[in-house]
Amino acid sequence: MANTNQATRAGNVFGRMADAGYNDDYGKDVALKPGYIIKLRDRFHLVESVEALTVDLYFSDNHSVTVSSSQITDVDMIRYGQNSMTAALFPGGSPSTSTVAATILRPDFDSDYMRFDDLEPFFGHLYCLCPTLPGQPKFMDAVSGDWLVSSGVTDPGQPPSSTAAAASRHPIGFDVSAGGAGLNHVKMGFVSPKLYLRHPSGVPKWVLDEAPEAESGSASTTTLLGVNGFIDHSISPPHAPNWNYSIWLEHGENNLPQFRLVNDCEEFILDGRIRLQGWKYKIAELSMDQMSDIKRRSGGRLTFKIINPAGIPTAGSLLSEYFPK
Repeated sequence: MANTNQATRAGNVFGRMADAGYNDDYGKDVALKPGYIIKLRDRFHLVESVEALTVDLYFSDNHSVTVSSSQITDVDMIRYGQNSMTAALFPGGSPSTSTVAATILRPDFDSDYMRFDDLEPFFGHLYCLCPTLPGQPKFMDAVSGDWLVSSGVTDPGQPPSSTAAAASRHPIGFDVSAGGAGLNHVKMGFVSPKLYLRHPSGVPKWVLDEAPEAESGSASTTTLLGVNGFIDHSISPPHAPNWNYSIWLEHGENNLPQFRLVNDCEEFILDGRIRLQGWKYKIAELSMDQMSDIKRRSGGRLTFKIINPAGIPTAGSLLSEYFPK
């Protein structure tokens, strides 16, 4: 499977995180089961069958790289391993000095909102998908406390204090071979991009009513700043999806989500993707006669679950509830 912005793909760089727990039930308690009755908008449906579903969506960035002796030599990137970065940018071999589109995202990457049209289900199908983001290990120098290194240093393992060019800083990455200096590096946590979502298309999700576009507020240093409406690895990692952020996709292009990935950390993100996990349901609409029959057989009671694909309305659409057309 490929999408147009995929470019050269590094794939699942880190696999499952080494210290990730196995305490998640992958949503068994929130998944619908065959035989469930759901109310979708103003109609009732019967869930006939269920399949698990996983989708990886890759984001790409353009990198101008310099190659010497079949190895990239760009200082910012070789801190993540010269051989590894060369292979990731040129998986078919034959590296050359050029501009390469790859799923490695630079620190100031912003994809803007984009849509993946193949996420639209067929009529009679319903998707429930939870967006998750891979995490990337973040290291620091255990002796000095530095987690950034200076620009233009021949030895990528040196901390900023060891050079006069300390004003411009870049991440340590994963280099541990710099004359023993890298042996002081310890993992301090994880970093990841931030994911913003519009669902249905054009409608912001998970946002404050007073800040529906997730803006940070005034640029004045005397004003409290804030960013809202995002998830990251700490909120919803692939090994433990946070089903509170799951979305429902029904048939129709207007119901498709729009994704925006923003890398606002100082690291290159080597696994530039989001993973959607959940289920695909086959549903059949029930007539009023069928509903009456089901209710009669269950002793006059009808148990069903309400599904709202559009979610909570935003500030721009609230009035429609009070002043219906």
